[in-house]
Amino acid sequence: MFQYEMYFANEYLFEIMTDLSQIMGIKYDKDELQKTFKFDGKNNVENLFLSYDENSQYFICIDCDNVDWIYPLVVRCSDKQHEKVNKCMLEWDNRIREEYGQDLTDHIGNSYGNEDTLLKRIEAKYKISI
Repeated sequence: MFQYEMYFANEYLFEIMTDLSQIMGIKYDKDELQKTFKFDGKNNVENLFLSYDENSQYFICIDCDNVDWIYPLVVRCSDKQHEKVNKCMLEWDNRIREEYGQDLTDHIGNSYGNEDTLLKRIEAKYKISI
């Protein structure tokens, strides 16, 4: 199992979600994503968008809490999908970094099983278990 995490500028939300969901074969409700994106509460679980595969084992998690227009993204994927998922996330990360004049990165590591992860911080923030 693989878990990749990154932050991204919220203006790319729908494109990133579309790309990742296609790679992973996850169907998601675009209206629900739009609703989560437009929700104006702060630190509210309604800011969290989760979309699972058909077996509820793998997922895409986006925290749309509108604190600073930068959203955390967590993707848990299978061994078969991980290379394509990683490549997609790395391409998006570098595309966004380039647009904002930041240094590019050459790696997004597997955080599955790590002690401190973005997913664990999201779970603690909303007091939930994903």
